[in-house]
Amino acid sequence: MKKLFIIGAIAVGTLASALPFRTTCGIVFQINDNYVKNATPKDLENTMSQLNYNACGTFPTRFVYYTSSTSTS
Repeated sequence: MKKLFIIGAIAVGTLASALPFRTTCGIVFQINDNYVKNATPKDLENTMSQLNYNACGTFPTRFVYYTSSTSTS
């Protein structure tokens, strides 16, 4: 039971430190935060385009970015 809990906690921590990217055919990829922080917006879009092509067989026509804001009030 303890091993399962530890593995689950590691999996949740791994998912929390990645950018989720949903392809046009519905597959979700987790892109490493270190890559996202160091990549230019153009590099990131090229990577996501290639992931989409590999998963779905088509290149996306646009990207929609969702951000979350934190309120300090």
